[in-house]
Amino acid sequence: MPAHTDIHELIDRSPMSPLQVGAIAICFLLNMLDGVDVLSLAFAAPVLAKSWSIPPETLGVVFSAALIGMFLGSLVLAPLGDSIGRRKLLIISLLLIAFGMLTTAVARTVPELLILRLITGCGLGGVVATMATIAAEFSPNRRRNFSVTIVQGGYPLGATLTGLVAAVIVPAIGWWSVFVVGGGLTLLLLPLVVFALPESPQFLLHRQPPGALEAVNKSLRRMRLGQLKELPSVAAKAHDRPRLKVLLDALKQILSSQYRAQTLLLWIAFFLCFVTLYFLINWVPQLASATGLPLKLAIYTGTAFNFGGFLGMAALGYLSDRFGLRLIIAGSLAAGAVLMALFGVLHSPWAILLGVGVLGVMQGGFIALYAVAARLYPTSIRATGVGWAVAAGRPGGI
Repeated sequence: MPAHTDIHELIDRSPMSPLQVGAIAICFLLNMLDGVDVLSLAFAAPVLAKSWSIPPETLGVVFSAALIGMFLGSLVLAPLGDSIGRRKLLIISLLLIAFGMLTTAVARTVPELLILRLITGCGLGGVVATMATIAAEFSPNRRRNFSVTIVQGGYPLGATLTGLVAAVIVPAIGWWSVFVVGGGLTLLLLPLVVFALPESPQFLLHRQPPGALEAVNKSLRRMRLGQLKELPSVAAKAHDRPRLKVLLDALKQILSSQYRAQTLLLWIAFFLCFVTLYFLINWVPQLASATGLPLKLAIYTGTAFNFGGFLGMAALGYLSDRFGLRLIIAGSLAAGAVLMALFGVLHSPWAILLGVGVLGVMQGGFIALYAVAARLYPTSIRATGVGWAVAAGRPGGI
């Protein structure tokens, strides 16, 4: 029978079980949903703006509402994962997203749009940080970088597919159709989280809510590991601590002398990467058009960028398990900087599309920061640490 201190080691030594692969696959699907929900307004905007006569500056505020909501979700909602559990937080966040998306489809005024996009963003902020935490805690050490980055790779793939679907349904049905699709997909994926995604055994051992021993042993059996006879006494009273105290203690710890320097550097890295990422997401089509690319191909640069991002996250996640996160992140971001500096010399349409696709690959270096955050903090403060790192970056996107 494994002692609680050996469970991390057992997971690290053992091959990936169907349960672990399934948990990571569910997180990947949820992150695809993130790509659908975040970019739904971008694809609906041209028709919506014309239908409602919304000026560009007002539309820009509506765009920012979801980003502000994601900032608040990462800041306030994500840390709840350290007190109520990763799985419960995912369920709450998905319900917020489904409500925000479906009610956006029937919104009739700009203030309604602002509020509903803010609610949707809050849910997304809770989901993004929690998925990185779950992927890290269900993965052995040798696969952890790949698991966290491949989960994040769901976002650009979801964004790519959303663009292809929206190009068909928005002109044919209306701007609201893409929100119905996004909200409907959220509700379809919710049962997967409720019935197929177990709570993290590491969280259960630390926090010890009622029924923790049975839940841990059920997951251990499905992972083909041994069973616990009893819960460890180290954190026996952890579930009695008020949730606010859990949050405050976690914040105090990530800013303690042990983690302060690494935490602040991580926050700066996320901020600067979000600045660059959202600049590219919003301006690559316009820049491509300015270089002389035909309008239709300029629009497809967004698809090339997102698909390149998916390939980059998968490839760089795989490589980082072999060569280390530091080398992969530094090399990827440096290569991206050089490519952006040379973007203006590209003139051939296919050279521009290829350059944008390769630039998308470099997103893997940014996404690997999620793996850094998940590795940096222990189980007791991991959701808070990842959530606040992402929150530190969101103002850069806004």
